[in-house]
Amino acid sequence: LENLLVAQHNTLMPNVASGLLAVFGLGGHARAQTVAIDRACEWLDRINLLARADDPAGALPYGDQRRLEIARAMCTSPVLLCLDEPAAGLNPRESDALASLLKTIQADGCSILLIEHDMGVVMRISDQIVVLDHGKLIAHGDPAAIRANPAVIAAYLGESDDDDIDSPIASTSATGVAA
Repeated sequence: LENLLVAQHNTLMPNVASGLLAVFGLGGHARAQTVAIDRACEWLDRINLLARADDPAGALPYGDQRRLEIARAMCTSPVLLCLDEPAAGLNPRESDALASLLKTIQADGCSILLIEHDMGVVMRISDQIVVLDHGKLIAHGDPAAIRANPAVIAAYLGESDDDDIDSPIASTSATGVAA
């Protein structure tokens, strides 16, 4: 809970003029604090961590810590959420939970700029994908176009007559940017 409240410090920090009023619970600080706590609890509920609201963040499993980081960012009400490798180190179950969370964030109207090697996550949440190979643009398009793009397949899966490329995304490690 404290991690999500810290993210809202701008709305909670009374300015010098209203500082004295805040000490006495006047001037709207109590209301701002209630709103911040409600927002934090809403995000803890959305990431299935409300029951652990008082636990130290460092005591959470790694996947939960990643979702908590995203919830902390969302407590600032961004219009664009920029994420760099949020699925790094996650197991498949945690990656699925992350992708689901990102889809709900998109549904709420927040755009996402994602840099990610987990192409399963990229394909599930992206409208448009830019694929880079060693910093060079090799493809741009929607997920279906990227999945079928020969340059993407060659760069990230290799080319071989023996390769089964029916599902190229399952085993690729491409760097993608999705928004």
